[in-house]
Amino acid sequence: MRADMAAAYLDYRNTSELARAVARGEAPPPTGYHGTGRSREPVWSKAVIDNLTGPAKATEIDSRRKKDLASLV
Repeated sequence: MRADMAAAYLDYRNTSELARAVARGEAPPPTGYHGTGRSREPVWSKAVIDNLTGPAKATEIDSRRKKDLASLV
């Protein structure tokens, strides 16, 4: 998918925010490029994005959140 679609899919406001997240390692880098020269555009694989942000990651985050909440009691 194109950068604008990947940004929307990952819930970033725009492609600049996606680019900053990729640079910080918070979002997956492009899986390839379409075009040549100045018309070259990064593209992302939905399968790769889903694999990196899928249920396993959500479970990991949920378990950390529960531990953090338990420490507040």
